[in-house]
Order: sequence, then C-alpha cells, then structure tokens
Amino acid sequence: MSDDTRVELILLWHQHQPDYRDPHTGRSRLPWVRLHATKDYVDMARRLEPFPRVKATFNFVPSLLDQIEAAQNGAADDLFDLLAREPRQLAPEERFEVVRRCAQIPGHARGLFPELAAIASAAESGAALDDARLLALETGFLLAWLDPMFHGTPEAKAALASPGRIESRDRLLALHHRLLADVVPAHRALQDRGQIELSTSPYYHPILPLLIDVATAARARPDLPLPRETFAAPDDARRQLERAIARHAEWFGAPPRGAWPSEGSVSPEVAELAAGLGLQWLASDQGVLERSLDERVAGAHLRPWRIDTRSGPLHLFFRDHELSDRIGFVYQRWKATDAVADFVDRLRRMGRRSEQEIPVVSVMLDGENCWEGYEQDGGPFLDRLYAALEDAPDIRTTTPAEVLARGQAWPRLTRLHSGSWIDADFHVWAGHPEKNRAWDLIARARARLVSHPAAPEAGWESLFKAEGSDWFWWLGDDHYTADKGLFDALLRGHLRAIHEACGEAPPPDLDVPIAPPTQLDRDAVPAAYLSPVIDGRVTDFYEWQPAGRRSFAGAGGAMHAGGGWIGELQYGFDRERFFLRVDFTEPAGASRGLRIEWLEPVAARFEIAGLGAGESTVKRVDNDGAAQSVTSARACLGTVLEISLPIAELSARPRDRVSFFVQILEGGRPIETAPAADAVRLDVPDASFDASPWSP
Repeated sequence: MSDDTRVELILLWHQHQPDYRDPHTGRSRLPWVRLHATKDYVDMARRLEPFPRVKATFNFVPSLLDQIEAAQNGAADDLFDLLAREPRQLAPEERFEVVRRCAQIPGHARGLFPELAAIASAAESGAALDDARLLALETGFLLAWLDPMFHGTPEAKAALASPGRIESRDRLLALHHRLLADVVPAHRALQDRGQIELSTSPYYHPILPLLIDVATAARARPDLPLPRETFAAPDDARRQLERAIARHAEWFGAPPRGAWPSEGSVSPEVAELAAGLGLQWLASDQGVLERSLDERVAGAHLRPWRIDTRSGPLHLFFRDHELSDRIGFVYQRWKATDAVADFVDRLRRMGRRSEQEIPVVSVMLDGENCWEGYEQDGGPFLDRLYAALEDAPDIRTTTPAEVLARGQAWPRLTRLHSGSWIDADFHVWAGHPEKNRAWDLIARARARLVSHPAAPEAGWESLFKAEGSDWFWWLGDDHYTADKGLFDALLRGHLRAIHEACGEAPPPDLDVPIAPPTQLDRDAVPAAYLSPVIDGRVTDFYEWQPAGRRSFAGAGGAMHAGGGWIGELQYGFDRERFFLRVDFTEPAGASRGLRIEWLEPVAARFEIAGLGAGESTVKRVDNDGAAQSVTSARACLGTVLEISLPIAELSARPRDRVSFFVQILEGGRPIETAPAADAVRLDVPDASFDASPWSP
C-alpha cells in the first residue's frame, strides 16, 4: 500500500437477472439477459481495461450465466425469434408483441436516436406501424440495447446508415449474439491479470435467511405477517450456495473467495453456512451492521468485520449506503464531471476523518439497471471515475480478497442482525398476502417432493428455481412491472413442474394467479356482516345485499356447449361463518356436484355430491380423495344454492387473506370453474369491520 494512501475503495458490481426460461419449453419469455449482456456486461469489463491500476469486483449470479450460455448456444427466445423474421411474416398477435417490447428503449438512447424515440412513442400511444416503420423500430431497438462503445462496429454503422434494411437488422442480431460469447472471457481475462475479483451469489438468487427459515423475517420486523405454512429448508440453502461455488469454478477457473448473498441478505445461519463451504467473505449493507452493534459507532462500516461461527471464521464487508445509492440513483441526473468530483471528494473526506486506521469504503450496487438513466449508458461517468481513481495517489482501489490477504486483525462481531440491503429487513420478500401465498405454495410443493419415494432431481431443480427472490420482488405493492402476470405464471410453472416430475397432476391452486389479474370492483368486497337463512331461497330483499359478488353471465370457464351454469357468486361472513350463494343460469342437475376449492390461507376442498333440490351434505375431501362430512356446515338448493362453512374449518383468522373458486363436477371431474383462471379474494373481517346490518 502506498504511503500516500488515505482511503481504500472496494467497487462491487452485482450482475443479476432472474431465470426467464419457461419451465416446460425452455424458451426465454423475456429478453433482458441478452439485452443487458450487450448493453452492460461486456462493456463494464472493457471499460476497466484502459485503467490497469483500478481494481473492482464483479459478482455474477450462476443462473444468469446459465442463460447467457444457453442463448449463446441458440436457445429459443420469445422476442429474438420474432426479430429474426420479416415484419410482413408476423401474425397480428406476434406483431403486437414485437411493437410492445421494442418500444422499451433505454432512457439514454432516446436522446441519442430521436427518430427511434419518435417511433417508440408512437407505438406506446397505440399508433399502427407499417412494415417499414416496424423494421426501423426493430433496428433501432437493437442499436439502443448496445452500449455506445459498440456503435462504431461495422454492424452498428451500417444500421445507423440504413435502419430500414433487413440486412442491417440481421447484422445487428449477429453482433448481439457475438457479444454474448464475450461476457465470460472478458471478465476471466481481467481476473487472470489480477485486476478484478469475481464473486458469486446463491444459484437461483434466493434470499438465504428466508430459505433457511422464512420465520427469520420476523426477527427484524416482529410486526410482519408470516406465511401460514411452515417453511424451513436449510438443505436447500446449502445446495443453492454449494452449487454456485462449483459452477463459478467451472466458468472462471477457480472457486470464488466471497459472495454477495442475494440482496445482501445475511443472518447468523447464513454466515455459518458460508464459512462451512469455504468462503472467506460475504457482503451486506451498513444498516445491517448498525443493527448488529450494541451502540452506533460512526464509520463502523468502513472496515471488514470478523464473525466466528461454529463452522469457522468469516469476514463481512458492509456497503456504504450513501455512496452506493449515489451511483445507483442520484448521479444519473448530474453531469459526469460533477458526479465524479462529488464522489471522489466524499471519499477523501472519509479518509481525512480517520485519524489512525485507513478506511475501507465498500461501494456495492447493481451493475446493470442504473446506467439507463445516465448519459451514454454511463460511459462518460465510468471513464471519468476510473481515470480519477487511477490518478489519485491517496485513493487505492482494492478487492475484498486482497484486503483479507493482508492478514490484518479486524474487529469482531458478537452478534449478526438478520436483514438485507433494503431497510435491513425482509419485507420486500415476505409479509404481503401475495408474497406469503407464494411461500405457502412453495412450502406445499416442497413437502410433496420430500414425501415422494424417489424425489426426482428434475423436481428439485424446479424447486430451486421457484425459490428465487425475483418472484417475491414483483408480488405485492413494492414494485411495478407490466410483466407481473408473467412472473407470477413462471413461478407457478416451476411449482407445477415439481408435481409433474413426481408423476402426478399439479394441484388446482397452481392454475390460479397469486396476484389478482385485474382491479376488482367495489361490489366484489363484502360491505357488512351477513346473516342469511340457509334455505335455498332469497328470504328477504336485504338478506344478501351486503355480500361481495362476482358475476359471470354464464361464462365462468364452462366446458359444455350451452355456456356456463354459474351466473353469479355472492359471499361474506358473520363472526363465525363464511357464507356462499351460487346463482345458476339453469339447473345443473342432481347428477352433477359442486366443489369449493379453498386456496388460502390453507388449501382445502369442500364438495357437495349432487345438485338436487333441498338440503345437502358438505364434505371435506383430502388429498387422497377420502371425504368426511362437515357437520357444522349447511347447504340448501332451491332457487339459489346457499352454503355456510365455519371460519374455523377454513383455518382462517381475522385479517387473513382468503381465496377460493367454485367448480361444477361431472363424474367427479370439473367441467366448469368460476371465476375462470382466477379466484375470489377477500379478507376475513376483524373487530373493526362494520357489523351493523346493511340498510339502503
């Protein structure tokens, strides 16, 4: 270390995309792996090459590299397969998809290519594009998702000169494919010359503390509602990390010495697991460190900390939240020169404040998405930053492994808080009803896999993919994507694949989206407690008026030529019972039955054997088909079917989210579902619910 050094800087760029491949076809449903490879991954490595004294760390998630490898080998991709065809060959729905995707232009590229921005804006507003404008949009899209450092290639120059030629677009497609093949070699070359450290994350990017035990979420947030099903899979956590280490060694020639655990999520159990697998370091956020210490110590995160586990010692680096977030969220609105000057000045102030020990500042963040808001995809900022760091005698860039190799004695943590980089807790991945339902579905699928006498490896692989963090990221209200339904479907597809690998039909709750596909009308939610008489008829006008209702107009997923039998469902609660009313468009007949498929908070199935007039027995049917009468339930069919079920029978508590759908059965098999491909969703009322009788 130079005698002039006043501060050390660790730069860690985390490269991650979820596994977008359909679990049944293997097709990539979204193009972001390919697009970030050409816009972010290769250029991030190449921008370091002119600055040999600047060191950095790149963290790659194995499932990302798997997808890059698959794409390089010609794997199918929904968008890129369409882009390889002529616009005139596209069917209307294919054309719609190409237009929708290709209008997604990075912000910086809209300024670079104003004509492309105009076409993309027209497409976003619903304007029809003829073949020529569609081809120009496709070509411009492929240009926009190249880092500007590649705009001088022959392929890009030809496209810029002739954006309306099929040949220009196709040469860009070939360039995209060629750059995919450079991601791993470019980083391995920097590693081999000692300029970068390469680290890893758990294989499919799960939140390890929650994988070990989802109840860990309550450590940081005791108020956070937990999933109903117990989920604790420390063996899965071990396999996710163990496999990541082995796969990393295959790609880069040596196992990683450290890891960015998904979303910086750590816990004492994760530290012990990592130490036992031979890792030297993990990284998280300074907020986690602050909650690990008995008292707040200024600058405590400006050094690594050692924790001794039963599996051996481990060191933890804690990112500087302010500096990391300035690159991630703030500097994109600044001029590059001003942003770099501010960053370097803040580093130097940290060095001046330290009277004895030279601070080790960890700046760790996403290495892909933030650049879209920067001028020229972040190129001017990174070039100026690396140049400033290269020329600064008082700032030394380093890597976690290099810091630890000095053998210095670092302070010891006696307690490690369980949390992530976001608010030092796990609320982004558990607590919301949608997130908790996802955990419950995973718990049930895993339990089925464990109970299988031969537990096929394909089932385990599907489970590990389902355990990834990104499904939870997009569920709930924290983040928005227009593709939320697709992420929902991919998760449920992985869970269905577990059952299929076990040679059995997936349970029906996996056919229903976890998140409501549309915003429900106010009428869908009960307005007050109900008190109906279960007699098969509308006893008085107000009996069902406060109920929630879903109408289907005879189209509730029918499988018979005459349309659906179920016209409307009405439902609600009193303090002890759940009530359901089914209005039929025509009698279903005593030869047909009815099923209520209860999805949450726990899975349950209730059936009425025949839809004949009069009172009927409600039976609860278990997974093996055994049926038992629910003596405290009532059902009666007359002009309508009225049913009451005890809330206790549903294992529901006040404020629990509950959901269900109804099926008409023939020969024990469903022939109609209402609502189709969805569920009725509502919350069990608590003491604050309006219990007053409904009145007009």
